[in-house]
Amino acid sequence: MKGQIEEEDIMCIVCQDVPSNAHTSQCCGCVLCEECSVLTISGSKTCPHCRNQNPKFEKNMYLIKLINKFPVICKYECGHVSQVSDIKNHYKSCPKKIYTCSNCEYQGKKQDFFNHITSTHKDEVIHYFDKSQEQSSTPSKTVYTIDPLQEVKNSRGNVCQIGKTSKFFCGKNVGHKCNTCDGQCGPNDGCNCPPCMELDLKYRNLIGKQALINAEGKVAFLANGSFYCGTFNQDYGKCGKIGYKCRYCTSLTSDFPYYKHLLQSDNKNV
Repeated sequence: MKGQIEEEDIMCIVCQDVPSNAHTSQCCGCVLCEECSVLTISGSKTCPHCRNQNPKFEKNMYLIKLINKFPVICKYECGHVSQVSDIKNHYKSCPKKIYTCSNCEYQGKKQDFFNHITSTHKDEVIHYFDKSQEQSSTPSKTVYTIDPLQEVKNSRGNVCQIGKTSKFFCGKNVGHKCNTCDGQCGPNDGCNCPPCMELDLKYRNLIGKQALINAEGKVAFLANGSFYCGTFNQDYGKCGKIGYKCRYCTSLTSDFPYYKHLLQSDNKNV
């Protein structure tokens, strides 16, 4: 097999990593991982290799099978070598795996990481695991609750319902169309219009917290110009870690101009 294929031949042309779910372009045959192909379609809409407009990418099952047999060296430098299809299982138990602290970005191996969070972030750990703690009786901002007997209207005066993703929908035109919606605000799922997104933030007490709700109904926080929800994917890991962004946050990032005014501190509609 080594005589048939080299690592550079199967690298994703965008992220320069070995793709676990390879796609190829119809225009020039360049290789991309699934997430980068989705990002390309929703973002630049131009093939990253030949610059063809509105490229189409298809899952390449032959290449996927070939890649899954390709030997990969552990990125944590423990010396372990396995096939692409098995390397993620190895990473879960690798003795040299590096953990990253979500509070201060400290990095270290498992025992060092544990010592770090139980010393540096002792109060946060206690707060997270202690069920006996009472929640504050005096919230810093008004807490909005939903009365099932009352109609809920958005800032345009449209009556709204809660869809299966726990987002508000009024059934009107969203104002844009992407790969997670059909351009309509509901009625069950997908993207919602800015006034309904405003209700999402209001009733989840997220006003002023630089966050929006993606089409899956997850809270996604803005960081470095992109949204990340932290949802775990079995193949790619956590949305927001090591460059991975789920398809819902990818769409939300591209749709940000429609919702940007909701994150402004001088927003008068909330």
